[in-house]
Amino acid sequence: MFLKGKNIDQCINSRKNNLDFIRFVAATLVLFSHSYPLSTGNNMSEPFGLLTLGEMTFGELAVSIFFVISGFLITQSFDRSKDPIYYFKARILRIFPGLAFCLLLAAFLLGPIFTELSVIDYIMNRETYDYLSTISLYRIQYDLPGVFLTNVWPNAVNGSLWTLWYEFFFYIVVAILGVTRLLDKRIVLLGFFLATALYFLGRGAFYTDLFRYFSAGMFFYLFRKKINLNGWLACVSFIILVLTMKTGYFSYSFTIFGSYLIFYLAFETRLKVHNFGKYGDFSYGIYIYAFPLQQLMIYLFDNKLTPWENFLLSFPVTMLFAIVSWYLVEKRALKYKKLSFKTVLKKH
Repeated sequence: MFLKGKNIDQCINSRKNNLDFIRFVAATLVLFSHSYPLSTGNNMSEPFGLLTLGEMTFGELAVSIFFVISGFLITQSFDRSKDPIYYFKARILRIFPGLAFCLLLAAFLLGPIFTELSVIDYIMNRETYDYLSTISLYRIQYDLPGVFLTNVWPNAVNGSLWTLWYEFFFYIVVAILGVTRLLDKRIVLLGFFLATALYFLGRGAFYTDLFRYFSAGMFFYLFRKKINLNGWLACVSFIILVLTMKTGYFSYSFTIFGSYLIFYLAFETRLKVHNFGKYGDFSYGIYIYAFPLQQLMIYLFDNKLTPWENFLLSFPVTMLFAIVSWYLVEKRALKYKKLSFKTVLKKH
């Protein structure tokens, strides 16, 4: 990490990175990975699951990538603003408007059309409105009354949303550390080692598992002036990841060597995909729309799709919804980040 090469801080200041492209690939991997259980009922034949002897699927790998990048960017966001109000406003506007739109479409467009119930019974069913409680993130309802009952993976309308609570919870952790002036290298390192130890001991479940990756991203931001991005180290990191695939310790090596590889690729100018996101950031839309649309494809083709067929049919439709979501909802919502409440009140 201390070999020749630009450090991460210098790369950040250049304002050119490939993070949008990496997140897009990660979101696509989630869609691809979910094609297996949604088409077959299990993950037994999922390619990355086979490579890692069941330790991690492509979907879990993608979620790990998301949390590493998120830990980096969210720590950067608070560090640069030092304003918890602006910080939370930006976080809320990035997550909730797009999610609310997705939930409403599922509950009042997809649901009434594809439910096994009559439309009146569906609309009068309390569970239809309970589904909207998912907007709280903490209480997530995965099913809608009478929807996808006969699918290979029955009932579930959107099984991808479970990670959003943990994401937002870690935003709160960063804010608390920032406000109390504990957002420093020692505390984050302690948090990383503690989360890893607790996960190894089987304690804390998803909190400790996902915080390993999130805190790794925090670490890379806080040590950005000392970590040099070097091609040889990136190759070594990749080799270590390959060697640990069949040992049961891939997820542990990924927190360190996978994170290094992510940021090497993110700031490698020779990749020339830093303009990938100039037309929009569609990764969040892909993530929240893919699962219900994949379930819809399975339903329409009477459970006869292979995983690859499910992926190839679902991906373009998911992209369409992600693009609409970005331009119609997400991008518009983000314009309010810099508006104060006083400014909004004056306009009205």
